[in-house]
Amino acid sequence: MESLEWYIIRATGTVAYLLLYLAVLTGLFSMVQKKRKKKINGLIHLHEALSNWSLILTCGHLGILLIDSYFPFKLYEILVPFASGYEIISMAMGSIAFYFLIITIFTSKFRKKIGYQRWRKFHSLNPILYILVTFHGLLSGTDFPGTILAIVNIVPVLIMGVFFLSNREKLSEAH
Repeated sequence: MESLEWYIIRATGTVAYLLLYLAVLTGLFSMVQKKRKKKINGLIHLHEALSNWSLILTCGHLGILLIDSYFPFKLYEILVPFASGYEIISMAMGSIAFYFLIITIFTSKFRKKIGYQRWRKFHSLNPILYILVTFHGLLSGTDFPGTILAIVNIVPVLIMGVFFLSNREKLSEAH
């Protein structure tokens, strides 16, 4: 029989990923709506709430790894990329993604203090965060077959690609 910790680790990781997925979709949709000159205040609040809950569940995911009775991790193995003896590449992707998530949320909270342009530069790194988390789940997790995750992820990747291609002149002007 599997341990309770294993189920909680999987559940918190899966739900954190789903919340991040929804945060990405609402963020992309808000960009489209903003481009169409539509109101996005409620959508932005939803986007931020989904992101915040993703971070909270990610912290829970990491915390339960520390007390797992089957394969307990040490704090440095979770926080230092490539320090884990278990699934080195996948765990490193998860660690790096965690830092990207923290940077994203904290720079968003302090957007007015750091300035809009600097915030946009930090926020433009989010596709890296999303890709790292997706590969972390594919390589470490066994909850979803790779084909399901691949199909589900086609939507935000296509939206990000179309948005990037349609705005590359604006993006290059910002640099």
